[in-house]
Amino acid sequence: MPSGKGKNQKANAKEKGGEKVKDTTKDKAEPSTTAGRLIAIEGTRGPDVTEAAGEVVKRLGKAKVSSGASRWDASNTFYEMKLGKSKNLKVSPRVLLLLYATDLVFRLKWEIQPAIEQGMTVIAAPYVETGIAFGRAAGLPRKWLTELFSFAPKASACYRVKEKKKKEAWKAKPTDGFLEFAGAALAASSAGWDAAELRSRIIEQIDELEAAKKCKKLGKKV
Repeated sequence: MPSGKGKNQKANAKEKGGEKVKDTTKDKAEPSTTAGRLIAIEGTRGPDVTEAAGEVVKRLGKAKVSSGASRWDASNTFYEMKLGKSKNLKVSPRVLLLLYATDLVFRLKWEIQPAIEQGMTVIAAPYVETGIAFGRAAGLPRKWLTELFSFAPKASACYRVKEKKKKEAWKAKPTDGFLEFAGAALAASSAGWDAAELRSRIIEQIDELEAAKKCKKLGKKV
């Protein structure tokens, strides 16, 4: 079952609006004998992605589908390093993505894959495409990004959260999401990074993903 440690322990369990919830199908259906599914939710604002994941879990619960959410930083890698508050630590987009990939390995091993093997539908919030979009927006080669995330199994479906105020920088806390964290860390490392411009470029990458029909806009149906 998707779960976390420390700060994110409750948030990485089965969710409803970001809170831990009971599996609504546990007492109503026999355990599944088939593998579950992986659904990716991508977006540039951590709180929006978390809220969307909770909503999808809620919808699936009403449809009697056993599900749970796996959130960014389940390993507490970013939380413990506290890069968002460090003014002296120098980081680069490559370093940030290597850390993101490391956290995703943890999520796959301890949350996503075990739950899927039990027949659950897991909502990865976010998953691979958010990391790739960040890397492309930061100027990293697509080949390097593809190789970096080659370990991650392809999601059965990909959805994007509707973006609000596309030309604005992140206003949430750096610990609210990977992109907030990355934006704050880069800005602290170098005055050459503009958070609003970076987010705008990331949205362009996700727009291209949607245009190629590789990721749909999250609506009322999943």
